[in-house]
Amino acid sequence: MYKAIEKETGALRAIKKIPMEKIVNQQAIINETTALKNLDHPNIIKLYETYEDHNGIYLVQEYCEGGELFDFIADRDHLSECQAADIFKQIMQAIIYCHKNRICHRDLKPDNFMFSGKEEGSTVKLIDFGLSRSFYKFQRTGGGKCLRMQTKVGTAHYMAPEVLKQDYSYACDTWSAGVILYIMLCGYPPFIGNDEDEVFKANLDGNYDFKDKVWDEISDDAKDLISKILVPEKERLTPKECLNHPWIKVQTIVKASPESRQTYLQRLRNFQDASKLKKTILSYLASRVTEEEIKKNIEMFNQIDKNHDGYITLKELQKGLDDTDLNQQEVSTIVMSVDTDNNGAINFNEFIAATLDSSIYKDYEKLEKAFKFFDKDNDGVIDPKELKACLAGKEFEHIDTKIFSSALEANDQDDNGKIDFKEFLNCMSVKFKEETSK
Repeated sequence: MYKAIEKETGALRAIKKIPMEKIVNQQAIINETTALKNLDHPNIIKLYETYEDHNGIYLVQEYCEGGELFDFIADRDHLSECQAADIFKQIMQAIIYCHKNRICHRDLKPDNFMFSGKEEGSTVKLIDFGLSRSFYKFQRTGGGKCLRMQTKVGTAHYMAPEVLKQDYSYACDTWSAGVILYIMLCGYPPFIGNDEDEVFKANLDGNYDFKDKVWDEISDDAKDLISKILVPEKERLTPKECLNHPWIKVQTIVKASPESRQTYLQRLRNFQDASKLKKTILSYLASRVTEEEIKKNIEMFNQIDKNHDGYITLKELQKGLDDTDLNQQEVSTIVMSVDTDNNGAINFNEFIAATLDSSIYKDYEKLEKAFKFFDKDNDGVIDPKELKACLAGKEFEHIDTKIFSSALEANDQDDNGKIDFKEFLNCMSVKFKEETSK
C-alpha cells in the first residue's frame, strides 16, 4: 500500500498495488473493483480510479490515516462496551448496504476495517472486497433469486460454520461480525485452536463461552447479542435485527438538535433552488471532501437513514426532519431535486453534495481546483465537450447526466457557449479575485 497526493486537489490517497506476478486470480480483482465502484456509503472505502501497467494493477482509494481495527484492538487489549457498540453499529451499516446491493463480502475481520482518522470516534470503513461476490441471479423472465454459495473462503477464525460446510448465504457476514464483536469486548477470538483444523472444529461444535474474568464486567445485553449471532444460520439475527437490539440502542444513542435539523433542511432547500452547474460542482466537491469536513453531515445522514441501508427515502426524510417546518409536498420536491440518479431515494454522495457547508463549497482554493478539473485542456474555459467528458467520470456515476444538458447555457453570461472562471465562481456566489487573473 502506498500513500500518494492527488495532483488536482492535493488530497491524500492510498494506492493498493497488485503486482502482475501475484495475480493468480483475475476474478478476485474484478470482484474488488466492481464492488467498490458501485458502492457509495460512509462506512465503505471509496475507490477513485484504477490503473494498469506492465508491473501491476493500481487501485486509488480513500486514505484512512487511523489504521486498522485490528491494531486499534491490540493496542487497548479490549474495548469498552460503548466503543465496541459504536464500531459494531458501523460494521452492521456497511453489511446492510452491501447486502442491499446483493454483495456478500465473505472476509469480514478486524484487518479489513480502517479508521478514517486518528482521533477518537473516527468513522470505520470496510475495505478489501477481493473475496466478495454477488449472491443474486437475475432471470430472463424478470426478477431473480438469492443463491446459496459453496466456495470455502475467508479467514479461519471468522468463517461461519455453514461456510465450512460449503453451503451458505450472505448471513455468513453477520456471523463474522459477531466474532469481531466478541474480540472487541474481550481481546481474543471465541473459537481457539493450535491450528486451523482445531479452530474449525471448535467453530463447528459451537464451542465458545463467557467464562473468562474479562466477561464479568460486560453487560448481559452484550452477551445476549453475541449469543444470538453465533448460532446456526436459520436462528441468527439479521443485521437490521442486530441494530434494533437493546444493547446497540442503549450504547449508541445520538440525536441531532432541532436547530441542527433545521440547518440541514435549509441546505436541502438551497440545493433544490441551485442551478444545474452549481449542482454539478457540489457533486464534484462532495467526492473530494475530507472525512473531518463532513463529519456532522455523516451523523445526520445516519440519523435520517433509519433502516441503515445507505439510502434516504421520502418517508425517512420526512420523519427525520419531523420537528421542522417541512411539509409532505416539499419533501417530495426535495427528494426529486437531490435524487440526481433518479433511483427514488437520496444516496450518500447526493446527501453530502446537497448539504455541504457553505464554508466548504465557497472555499476559493477548492473552487480553483474544481475549475481545473472541468477545464481539461487548461485553456481557461469549460466548453460543452469538456463538461460532457467530466460527467462521464466516476465522480458523477450517481448522476443522470441528462439533467446537466443546459448547465453551461444557464450560467454563460457572455453568451460565448463556454464558462470562464469568473462565471464559474458567480454560479457559486463567490467573488472573483482580480489578482488571480494576472
